[in-house]
This record gives sequence, structure tokens and C-alpha cells, in this order.
Amino acid sequence: MELEINKLTKQYKDKTAVNELSVTLMPGIYGLLGANGAGKTTLMRMICGILNPTSGNILLDGKDINSMGEDYRDLLGYLPQNFGYYPVFTA
Repeated sequence: MELEINKLTKQYKDKTAVNELSVTLMPGIYGLLGANGAGKTTLMRMICGILNPTSGNILLDGKDINSMGEDYRDLLGYLPQNFGYYPVFTA
């Protein structure tokens, strides 16, 4: 399995959160480090398909993730630091 990120960019009005990032990831364990506001969360949201990039693309085994739909989402596991939940639910 290969995740290829090609010239991925995300801009918000006058701020560039991610600027032409290109990387190929093979199976393994990776860390994503950076200062506050460096674009880590923006990048993760784009990789998960939650946020659309301004330009560039993300390919999984050569297929654009935006065209894979549920087949791509079935492969993901993403738990952000601050996630929403329903506090009235009990388990």
C-alpha cells in the first residue's frame, strides 16, 4: 500500500496552511511534528478526505482518494486530539 501526496496545498484567504507538500508513504509508523499553526491538522484532514486541498492530490496505490469514496474511508482510522462526542451517552 502506498500513499502518495503530490504538491498538496491548502490556502485560507491570505494564509497558506500547507504549501506544495510532496511525499510518498509506505506501510510503517510515522510521526508528524511541527509548531502550532504549522498545518499538521490541515494536512491530516486532507489525507482523511475531511478537507479538500486548494491544489494537488493524494493517491492511494495510484488512485485519487476523492474518487474512491467509501472504499478509501473503510481503510482509515483517525482520532484527533480534540474530537466531538456526546457527553450524555454512557457505556
